[in-house]
Amino acid sequence: MASGPHSFVIGVVFSPERFKGNPLAIVAVRGNALSLQRKSLIAKEFGYSETVFIHDSPGPNLPRRIEIFTEQGEEIPFAGHPVIGVTHYIFSFVEKFIPANNRQGENERQSAVLMTKAGPVPVFYNPYRHVAACAVPHNLHLHSSRVSMDKILSCQPQIQIVPTYDRVKGKSFPVVSFVKGMTFALVDLTEAPETLAALGPSEAPEIELDSEWSPSFTGALYYKKQEAMVQENEPTIHAIQARMITQKMEDPGTGSACCALACYLALDEMRALKVRPKADAAKEVKKEHDEAAELAAKTENVKLEDSKASTSKPKLERHVYAIHQGVEMGRLCTIAVEVDLKPEEDGSKSIANVTLSGRVNFFAKGELIP
Repeated sequence: MASGPHSFVIGVVFSPERFKGNPLAIVAVRGNALSLQRKSLIAKEFGYSETVFIHDSPGPNLPRRIEIFTEQGEEIPFAGHPVIGVTHYIFSFVEKFIPANNRQGENERQSAVLMTKAGPVPVFYNPYRHVAACAVPHNLHLHSSRVSMDKILSCQPQIQIVPTYDRVKGKSFPVVSFVKGMTFALVDLTEAPETLAALGPSEAPEIELDSEWSPSFTGALYYKKQEAMVQENEPTIHAIQARMITQKMEDPGTGSACCALACYLALDEMRALKVRPKADAAKEVKKEHDEAAELAAKTENVKLEDSKASTSKPKLERHVYAIHQGVEMGRLCTIAVEVDLKPEEDGSKSIANVTLSGRVNFFAKGELIP
């Protein structure tokens, strides 16, 4: 197979608007002709939080391999916003959907599988709503050590002058790996929302990992819970505003970190929190949930774990999260995460499925010169 040219597109993920959302570069690699070292250099040159390299499909309906690199040129096993971006790219440019009779219906969708370093990822695209989704690989691990506020102050010293800082002073926060190699400190600043606004680009606080889960990419996801929306006979939609900061930069939209947070909160029984129905802040996220829920309902047969309806299987409990990220950067991202929990024999609950979804907008394309 010929080795070039290698084409690329640039767009934003988790937003339908150009120059909002989280920027992403996607490089289509022809003939496996780029070395890992060259991919690392290309990712550094683009300078986005992630650059993803997509390889030719080995045959009809066979999975495509992708590789994800950070702006530092480090390869990581999984990241949500590159996978969502690639999904939209495949079905908008590579395998463009042509509906029957030139009509698009809400029930029409496309699906494929991407091979990542974290394993196979089923992906879905709704051409009617222009929403991309993926069934996220997960291996959630809660580390034995927590992150203290003193460690956070070592990299965010300015927050101690915020008037409401005393409400979180002395607290510590959980450390969660979503998959091996992707770890986040989940810092709840709901009681001190002004502290969230006072954060700045910095390193992540020092994180102590359980030995078998090291080494790993680490970051800090700071967040505050907002008003939720309660609907009769529907899952409660939990609205959250978040900021992910690490390596002296802020990421405007981080799918893996948001999935880690959603799973942690779901297992922590967030649904039991008292919320006010018909909250204005939740109206905006309801539309995103409806679109994500439609995709999830139609893709149960190809999720990583079979969740087909069965009288012999217990009913899954669904938790829905609409997370706004990048607000302070002027790059608003709306990230939808659905977490399905299943009951275990001992009365506990475990994660059955995690679905991430969002919109994408591409605005530039080109070729790499050999």
